[in-house]
Amino acid sequence: MALTACPECTGNISDKALFCPHCGFPMQDQTIPARKPKRAGKRRPNGTGTIVPIKGKKKNRYQVRVNTRIDDRGYPIYDVLGNFPDQISADIALAEYNKDPYDPANRMKTFKETFEDWYKWKFKKPVDAKGKKTSSQYCSVAAFKHCQDLHDRVMSKLQATELQEILDREDLSHSTLEHIKNLFNQMYKYALQFGIVAKNLSEFVQIGKEDDTEPGVPFTEDELALLWKNKDRPFVDTILIYCYSGWRLNELARMPLKDIDLVNRKFTGGLKNKYSRNRTVPIHSKIIDMVAARYDPRFKSLIYHNGIKDISEADYREQFNQALLDCGITEPHTPHDCRHTCNTLLDNAEVNRVARYKIMGHAGKDINEKVYAHKDINQLRKAIEKI
Repeated sequence: MALTACPECTGNISDKALFCPHCGFPMQDQTIPARKPKRAGKRRPNGTGTIVPIKGKKKNRYQVRVNTRIDDRGYPIYDVLGNFPDQISADIALAEYNKDPYDPANRMKTFKETFEDWYKWKFKKPVDAKGKKTSSQYCSVAAFKHCQDLHDRVMSKLQATELQEILDREDLSHSTLEHIKNLFNQMYKYALQFGIVAKNLSEFVQIGKEDDTEPGVPFTEDELALLWKNKDRPFVDTILIYCYSGWRLNELARMPLKDIDLVNRKFTGGLKNKYSRNRTVPIHSKIIDMVAARYDPRFKSLIYHNGIKDISEADYREQFNQALLDCGITEPHTPHDCRHTCNTLLDNAEVNRVARYKIMGHAGKDINEKVYAHKDINQLRKAIEKI
């Protein structure tokens, strides 16, 4: 390396220098490589958690951690929210946590642990406490025992379909299912309050079978005449459809539209038992136009819609009551009365008892009725057209 003089300030500088260190004069015709810009920092604000890739793990390799407490030395203690398959899922989980922080330990409680916590919180005593139980305590414990398949499942990871499977059990009575549904409602309300779950799944499940023990009062001839006279009023058509088909409320209301065959004029469905499920009922000629008018692929149900949007069962029951008042029917009735009306009409028309049982989805009263109950659709159509 040799020294040379700067032509600007005459100072001595190295002949390798790009600029004069004294005055800054450029000494060589050479472009200085630009520095690479620093990458934007991805560091999260302190206390908002972190996402750590787990080496050597192909599935769910992104672990989300949050620091919820400090140890004796002042270092943060991390709790794991969970492992996720990709960065986006992990980011969403962490963002949801920071939006409404919760104790991660609570999110790992099982259905059984949540029940025990809820029971102690509600009744001020542990579930295994000795002594006489109240009616409410007894019903809660009995309902819990029927949920055996859920006991060891993590509460926050349950799916609505798993709860619905319990409520769809055919071996349980309607009253037992009501106790189970009530338990779901109370447990999820508690679990939401204490951060055990993020969503109330009990809102998305319901009892599938109808309560055939519900007392029924068939519509009189005069009331039926009023219904026909006012058939164009809102929801009166649904009442007549039920009266002339014999379906339980939710058997028809929850029947997939694909199981309503307008061409061959028949319904196929059923809920309650082996005699009710998958039965075929002809669509009476008196109601075929009403069924066709309500059949609309925009809606989930033939019954639970108002022509604009889907409605709930509770909404329908209100509309049912209003429709009766609009027709001038003041005697109280329930949707289940339509089923009793159909059965009464069939009986009054002296329809063969086996055909009547097939239409209504009832079990035969003796062995012959159960064995020889193979009435075909044409025979059932002749039977129902008598009313």
